[in-house]
Amino acid sequence: MPDYPGFLMQKTTTEVLKDIHKNSLSPIYLLHGDEHFFIDQLTDAFEVGILSEDQKSFNQFVLYGKDQTMASVVSYARRFPMMAEKQVIIVKEAIFLEALAKGKTDSKSEGNSKDKGNEEWRAFEDYCKNPTPSTLLVFTIKNLLTDKSKLFPPLASHGVIVTSKKISDDKVGQWLKDYLAQHNLQIQTVSLELMVTNVGADLQRMAHEADKLIINVPAGSEVGIEEVEKYVGISREYNYFEFQKALMQRNVEKAQKIAFYFAENSKQNPIAPMLIMLFNFFAKVLQTHDMGAVSDAEMAKILGINPYFVRDYLTAKRNYPLGKVVRVIEAIKNADLKMKGVIGQQTTDREIILDLSFEILHL
Repeated sequence: MPDYPGFLMQKTTTEVLKDIHKNSLSPIYLLHGDEHFFIDQLTDAFEVGILSEDQKSFNQFVLYGKDQTMASVVSYARRFPMMAEKQVIIVKEAIFLEALAKGKTDSKSEGNSKDKGNEEWRAFEDYCKNPTPSTLLVFTIKNLLTDKSKLFPPLASHGVIVTSKKISDDKVGQWLKDYLAQHNLQIQTVSLELMVTNVGADLQRMAHEADKLIINVPAGSEVGIEEVEKYVGISREYNYFEFQKALMQRNVEKAQKIAFYFAENSKQNPIAPMLIMLFNFFAKVLQTHDMGAVSDAEMAKILGINPYFVRDYLTAKRNYPLGKVVRVIEAIKNADLKMKGVIGQQTTDREIILDLSFEILHL
């Protein structure tokens, strides 16, 4: 982000959560980004953690950007709290701000006039220069703004910006580990990989599954395969992780056994995340063929994986020569097209799963 004169260092979600707990808050917050989980997490914390229940009726307002202009938001923000020290105004999905950031006039403005758009921009600038001290104003934009967004400079004196970026696949495991650690839970490496492989990079869903562990596993414990199977519902024998492992080792009997289980239980084991997982795995196997002689640590860094799993990719490299890897990736892409109905005629998920498993093992 550009270093604007007097610009407050942007804060992380964790830092703002601590500020809410300490009641050490700035007048204005702008939450933006393409990872909606962190935005929702902070929004919920602002809604729950600032005012008591009896204060919220008259002092907390949740607005939606599609129904507002900057002028209407300022009219709320200039009010004074009733029987409370502070009022909280949360503007969710502030599309009018996003429009201003892109230099567009407010879509709600009469005639979409340039003058009206300028008025909206001045209203934003003026309020940022002189916010109401007793108002906490929060804007959320569920898109990632560029570093050159014109929304940032006006917030230099009184605003805090939280950028919520999607985390890469190789960081999901560490995020889950940290999330559980906040609740005094540890997790075994194999159990961690099992959850990451089967749940994927959707943090909202991952948090939902992790919360099941937090509720049911005693604090101070270590989460193992048994707990994941019991509380999250991922079978230790029939899951994406074990399927990938069987394919990697070219264990035909085990892979086909799991494939048949998926085929008969496709609702509980949807094909889409399985295809994503397999594509990502074999794309990394393809990378290993281009690396030459590198250390395990260097390979882990290049692939963006935990060093613990380097041996899996080396095993797959031995079992799948370069030409086979290319054909496997092509088979996965075709399976995806069949699933979407682009190619093939009335192909069921059951048929796609069984055909793909056979192709990978016998190409």
